[in-house]
Amino acid sequence: MLNRIFLSAILFALSFSNILLSQDISFKVTGISGVAFIEKPDINKSLRAFRGSEVHSEYRLRTSSNSQVDLTLSRRGDKIGSIVVSQNTVILVNKPISKDDNRVSMSLLGGYIKVNINKSAGALVEVHTATTTSVVRGTSFDVAFAEDGSTIVVLDDGVVDVVTDKDKEVLNPKKAYINTIDDKSKIVSQNPDSDPIVFLNKGEEASREDYIYTIENLMTAMEDIPYKSDNNDNFASLVNVEEGENKINDMEMKHYRMIAANEGYYNTIIKLINLYPDKRNELVQYARKSLALYTANQKAISKMNAAVTRTREKFDRIKKKFDDRMIGTSVSK
Repeated sequence: MLNRIFLSAILFALSFSNILLSQDISFKVTGISGVAFIEKPDINKSLRAFRGSEVHSEYRLRTSSNSQVDLTLSRRGDKIGSIVVSQNTVILVNKPISKDDNRVSMSLLGGYIKVNINKSAGALVEVHTATTTSVVRGTSFDVAFAEDGSTIVVLDDGVVDVVTDKDKEVLNPKKAYINTIDDKSKIVSQNPDSDPIVFLNKGEEASREDYIYTIENLMTAMEDIPYKSDNNDNFASLVNVEEGENKINDMEMKHYRMIAANEGYYNTIIKLINLYPDKRNELVQYARKSLALYTANQKAISKMNAAVTRTREKFDRIKKKFDDRMIGTSVSK
């Protein structure tokens, strides 16, 4: 039995090495206090994180209570930024859709992170929660995703584009962007209540004041996820290349928000259910229904991913033909 466990650990570790060889983007643990785990949900495996560990595409990093992980974000060996992952936080490194290796995508499934991206790195970094995408280039900011399904983005320096299914806002320093589970948003001046830790504590308090209501609210939000996958597959046929690129980027970000919503809401539901073991019989119906929703949503997300990938590839082919034609015309002149 021990040999089998040891062999599984070796195989899991080797899978990290194989992914490392094929990726230009690296999330490396350069500091850690307490206990954290690197997880691959679809193979039901996890390894304890240590200094030097890598978190790769489609893997999650989960911190425990009274723990913190410092990540160094690199592209082809060059540092482009850093991320502080606070206690009781889960992040997911997203699988890239675009071939542009200047874009880095991650999802915050619960908790709080502090992100600092080097201005000279030329990298575009996206942080997704269930309802919000923060797009940054050379910026220092915080993002928190609370138990009640709300998100806050707090900007320290630079500029952040905050994107939702409904609109886009430009967030300036000393401002904070707040979005709720029903996609109601507002921008406020930073104040004691906009501190990410205070925001998380208030979200936790609100979610547990009536935990049944919170669970049902989260499941309702999960039921809405498939409706976000209604795509327009004609983006690639647009004559305006810049407009087509922007619309495909919006499509990709919506896909990532779907992933963050399904993972984040489901994780929170299970977390709340586990807080009340004495009410297990009462809550088992919610556990079963949320799992069924999660599984169904995974299919919708896979379908959305296929549509986005197909549209991206088609658009890139059209764009290349257009660029080649423009170059040919320029040379002939």
